[in-house]
Order: sequence, then C-alpha cells, then structure tokens
Amino acid sequence: MNNIIKSQMFIMKHKAVSLTAAFVSALLAMSCGFLLNQNSAEAFSQPGLMALFIVLFIPVIVLCYSYSERIQMYEIMAGFRPHKIILGKVITFTPVLLLYLAVTIIISMMSDSSPQTVTRLIIYCILCIRGMLCIVFLSPLFKLGSFAPLFSVMLLTINGSDMEALSHSPVSFFGFGQCALLVRDITDSFMIKVIVSAVVSCAIYYLIGYFTLKKKIALEPHQLT
Repeated sequence: MNNIIKSQMFIMKHKAVSLTAAFVSALLAMSCGFLLNQNSAEAFSQPGLMALFIVLFIPVIVLCYSYSERIQMYEIMAGFRPHKIILGKVITFTPVLLLYLAVTIIISMMSDSSPQTVTRLIIYCILCIRGMLCIVFLSPLFKLGSFAPLFSVMLLTINGSDMEALSHSPVSFFGFGQCALLVRDITDSFMIKVIVSAVVSCAIYYLIGYFTLKKKIALEPHQLT
C-alpha cells in the first residue's frame, strides 16, 4: 500500500500547480461566501457548493492523470488487492481534504460560532468527505471520466431555485443537493438523511469500485514480482 500512496504523492507533486490552484480557489470561494453573506446559511449553500465542487477536483486531477498514464495497470500487475488500491488512494487524499476542512472551520467560526452554524459545518464536512470517497470509489469504473460524479451538481438545475421542491426530490439524496439545502433550517430528519445517504452511497460506491478492480485483476494473467 505504501507504493500506492507514494505513486499518488508523486502525481500530486507533478501536478502541484493545478492542485494548489484548486485548493486556493475553493478556500477563496468559501471565504467570499462568509464575507459577502451576513447569514452563514447562505454562505454554506451557494458559495459552499462552489467550493465543494472545486476542491473535489483535486482527487479528480490525480486520478485522471493516473489512468491516462496507465499507472493503475502497474498497481494491478504488481498484485495489489482491490481494497489496498482503494484504501491507499483514500489515505493519500484525506490529509488534503482535512486541511481544507480545517481552514474552512476556522473561517466559519471567525464569522459565526452559533450552534446552527456549527451544525451546518458538521454537515458540510460530511458532504466533503462523502464527495471525496465517491470519486475515489468510482474511479475504477469511470477511469478517465473520474470527474463524472461531480456532474450530479447539474441535477440542481431542475429545481435548484425552489428549496421546498428540492428537499422532496430525489436530488436531495445527492451530496450537492444536500449542500444547497443548507440554506434551510436544519432539522433532525435532514441530518438523518445526510448521514444515512452518505453511508449507503459510499458502501455502494465502494462495492462498485472493489468488484471493478477485482474483475480487472482476474483478467490479468501475469503479475509483476
């Protein structure tokens, strides 16, 4: 697994400029959200949604490059098991995401430290982690299209301006939809929906990624020693 982490870190160093630009842009979007909106709920909704979309391009850039350069083939041929390949990539991106969330927490608390803001902040952190795991787990299936999960945000165009309709639509089970709904009052039922949908979706995505990799490994007759 260490070799998997090292390979992903090498790509991150190679793509340092692009990844840094995405990281800084996400923080700027979130910072502007709190500066331009007195209501923290609005800051977490639209600006937070944009920041979430941008920061998730960090794993997308690395994973797409990994597949374009066929690095994943060496992972399979080297005999790494599916769960090690997936876990190694999760471990690689987690510190970056945690750093983003740490800065976001500081920005949020400096602007508004009310219990409602803390609740929204917890939900936002869950959505960020869910988004990162979704991209990593589904990357073996989408390969060069690892950005595909990000475009679930386009579903918001259906009824994104009507929060009441959005809260009762299937879009409310998606991470981006739930992020947009942070502008509303946070209820216990909404928190349960966020947690349950995150756990269920990540479990399904992991199984998809696991069995996709397992099938590729089964088709590989020769492994590197």
